Amino acid sequence: MPVPFAKLFAVLLFLLAACGPNAAPATTSASPTSAAASSPAAFPATVSDFQDRSVTIPKRPERIVSIGPSITEFLFALGAGSRVVGTDDFSDEPAAAKSIEKVGGIKVNFEKVVALKPDLVLIVKFSDGTIEKLASAGLLVLVVDPQSVGEVARTAILVGRATGGDGSALAATIDQKVQQVKVKVAAATTKPRVYHEVDASDPAKIFTVGPGSYIHDLIEIAGGTNIAAKAVGAYPQLSAEEILRADPEVIVLAAAPYSAKPEQVAARTGWSAISAVKNGRIVTIEPNLINRPGPRVGEAAEAYARLVHPELYR
Repeated sequence: MPVPFAKLFAVLLFLLAACGPNAAPATTSASPTSAAASSPAAFPATVSDFQDRSVTIPKRPERIVSIGPSITEFLFALGAGSRVVGTDDFSDEPAAAKSIEKVGGIKVNFEKVVALKPDLVLIVKFSDGTIEKLASAGLLVLVVDPQSVGEVARTAILVGRATGGDGSALAATIDQKVQQVKVKVAAATTKPRVYHEVDASDPAKIFTVGPGSYIHDLIEIAGGTNIAAKAVGAYPQLSAEEILRADPEVIVLAAAPYSAKPEQVAARTGWSAISAVKNGRIVTIEPNLINRPGPRVGEAAEAYARLVHPELYR
């Protein structure tokens, strides 16, 4: 692979600060707000973020820095895109985000963030002291780091409350789209075994998704059965032998340059015996769509359902 896996893991799986392959993202139970969201949000607004920090936002933020691709998508979906003055290096959705000043990726450029003079910084979890350093510089910092489908709609409410957008309406739209997929796949008569490959650069320890991960949730919503559903951790490692024994009926790969291609997977030693290989069900999916727990979760769930249950979408 042309890029070290640790970096790819951090980029594709929500810029997690731990960004080492053995570090499973923690699922937060943080309440998104300390009070019921109103539409539009009123200020001052006090919210509870994903590190259980109570943050008071005195007035509608006019200069926002977003450090996390899914956060950037939320801001645009809530109508605050024009007020975003800085984003992380990987925020490329929607297209307008590409032209916004970049402030780093796996390592945040502290000086650049400060120079932008934001009145609000929205950031995913970092364990390297970045959040504390930004706060100590007098910046208003809100940690926004959903790790499950269930947290996405709540995140819409949190970000809306913090920026003056209608988070409740966006949350309702997100929930509606996810429910539509659930209703669709309820008509399926099977729950195909699914193997979602994250990284196979070490064939003895192949990374996949397990309970507590956003993609695991998508597999279940899409009417599939994750072969790693009983694994310990959100991003477990499986041996090739374990995958062969699980006999997945669908193999899902990221449609990206760094990922293995369907023909390469099919050619792996012993993998010709896997049902997905025998039946030509090694499929690819857009990584930016399904790796980011953002406002497009409904579209992500449908895209995954089309791979798991194509018979329902003909």
